[in-house]
Amino acid sequence: MKSISQALFDSKRLIVVGSLLASGWIFGATVFAEEFTDEERAYWAFQAISNPEIPKVRADDWVRNPIDAFILERIDAEKLVPTPEADRRTLIRRATLDLLGVPPTAEAIETFVKDPDPDAYERLVDRLLESPRYGERYARHWLDLVRYADSDGFKSDVLRPDAWRYRDYVIESLNQDKPYARFVKEQIAGDELYPDDDDAKKATGYLRLWPYEDNQPDMGRHWEATLDDIADVSGDVFLGLSMKCARCHDHKFDPISQTDYYRFRAFFAAISPWEEVYLGGADADRAYQTQMDTWYSMTAGIQEEMESIKEEPWKSRWEFGFAKLPPYVQEIVRKEERSPYEEQLARFADKLMVYLADRDAEKNIKGDDKERWNELKAELAKYDPYKPKERERVSAVRDVGGIAPKTMIESKNGEREVPPGYLSILGSGDASIQRIDGNPNTTGRRATLANWLVDGENRLSNRVIVNRVWQWHFGSGIVNSSNDFGILGDRPSHPELLDWLARRFVDQNGSLKSMHRLIMTSATYRQGSARKDEVAEEVDPDNRLLWRMPVRRMDAEQLRDSVLFVSGEIDTSMGGPGISEEESARRSIYVINKRNKLRTTMNAFDTPDLHNSCHMRDVTTTPLQALALINGDWTFSRAEAFADRMMNCGASGSEERIEAAYRDALGRNPTNEEIAGALEFLDSANESDEARESAWIDFCHVLLNTNEFIYIN
Repeated sequence: MKSISQALFDSKRLIVVGSLLASGWIFGATVFAEEFTDEERAYWAFQAISNPEIPKVRADDWVRNPIDAFILERIDAEKLVPTPEADRRTLIRRATLDLLGVPPTAEAIETFVKDPDPDAYERLVDRLLESPRYGERYARHWLDLVRYADSDGFKSDVLRPDAWRYRDYVIESLNQDKPYARFVKEQIAGDELYPDDDDAKKATGYLRLWPYEDNQPDMGRHWEATLDDIADVSGDVFLGLSMKCARCHDHKFDPISQTDYYRFRAFFAAISPWEEVYLGGADADRAYQTQMDTWYSMTAGIQEEMESIKEEPWKSRWEFGFAKLPPYVQEIVRKEERSPYEEQLARFADKLMVYLADRDAEKNIKGDDKERWNELKAELAKYDPYKPKERERVSAVRDVGGIAPKTMIESKNGEREVPPGYLSILGSGDASIQRIDGNPNTTGRRATLANWLVDGENRLSNRVIVNRVWQWHFGSGIVNSSNDFGILGDRPSHPELLDWLARRFVDQNGSLKSMHRLIMTSATYRQGSARKDEVAEEVDPDNRLLWRMPVRRMDAEQLRDSVLFVSGEIDTSMGGPGISEEESARRSIYVINKRNKLRTTMNAFDTPDLHNSCHMRDVTTTPLQALALINGDWTFSRAEAFADRMMNCGASGSEERIEAAYRDALGRNPTNEEIAGALEFLDSANESDEARESAWIDFCHVLLNTNEFIYIN
């Protein structure tokens, strides 16, 4: 009789062979390439990061920092000219929306415009980077990459009560300018490298972001899909390579073999979801336990009777869940001694059964027991003042032990084990796993991977992150396909600049804020965006050479937050569980992200699919967007609040209110024609207070719907 793992592997063999036969890659046997062509070895992304010299350029008076020299060299080569610098009102609005996700106040604009210091812009960038709003803005970019969600997905899409702690960890880490190496290591292997650190406990929530189907009883299949998902997303996020094609066969386009894929996946082979991870350290644990012992001693009789009543319904629901499991998983659950792989499946199965039992047990208490249960609940509640507050818990991972389950694949000679390792094309192979001193219950595999990812000479990961930062400022990266540096991806528009930035990033200890500052203080970033140049548009219609600053539409979060900001309603409290988009005025980073999306104002504006890593959001223009902003109840309510604020802003008359509204919404004073048109519209209202109020609401509503408000120049 075949073992359970053998049966699973046989099933996988059928999938692999069937896929390869269908694709015409093999006839009768699976073939795995181990050699690469000269062309593959010479591909740009797999070369060591160079240390390019800063180009000598003709118009060096335009150059503010080395970035500009690389950009200008390409512009000069095409006989184009860069666009003159934007005016100060444009610059402060651009920089503030970029770094904080909301527009600047009218007062901040006027102060900056009138500042005579030649370094006023540099000081502005520094102030913005120190704002706590920066972390809230840039966390959204990272959460898109790692497909963060507050729910499981699939049919039931159950909310995850502790997922938000990972989101808050990302915000806090960015605000602290945590070195990128530490940021990555905490997420990949925080439990192995920093087991007592609360940040690291929250960070390993990264490894719990997979979609989860709580009614999927085939634990072997579900766990295989989970490990695939973690490997796929980690390849996208940290290496900028789409590796999933190599699950079943050697990649058809990139030099990634199936062996390489499973080498990479093997780094995660030992993990298991772990719910019993608490913040605060040993002292907090002891204090909590002392309080719990005291509370329990006061309520022991009540709790024992309640447990007695609940025992049969809980057991019934547990057994209901157990009966849903396939026989091979039931066999594993019954075992007292399990292999590492069996332990993983047993913990996964236990999650399902306990979930069903905890959710439904009380509902299944009936008759006299139900009446007595309610009496006991009321009696127990009297002791709530003595009960300690629940400890802060995170959904994290741990290894199932010091020995990892084997990672097996099919070869022409039968099954073979694949140890953890790196991409062969990089000249790497099997990894030398360093065990964690003093911790025999973990394998050290993820710590080894994390250290490799953040090595200063890693030719993929360092290029990938600086390319992402560039994309977040310009709308597209130096490599436009920022999750795919492979053969089918885009080539870098400025390869020498990409390498120079990667070297600079490593030299600056992986400081993201330093990279932001470098990019934003360049002449390239400070260019105007409105220039028309027929020659440039003919030579470079997509503006890949950056001869002007791209115009960008606000994304969903920027738009919602900016409307709340201008209406005066925004709630800037930070952290904590997710909130309702429609019912709360907190920033959009805190809105509950459901994988099965609802129809909301934000989702009309191209929020990402939360099942996959999103490196760049779509930017569509649809009737639903216009309807949401013009006819939507939420937007109309914000216009009401904006109008009320203008009516009570201390202005002496309609003209001053109009000017104040323009300054708050658009960051500038209105023209004489705009004032005259607004006055004419407002004066056309009937003399009743209700009609005048309605006219002001309509006026403010129009400002919130203008392209000038919605787009960033």
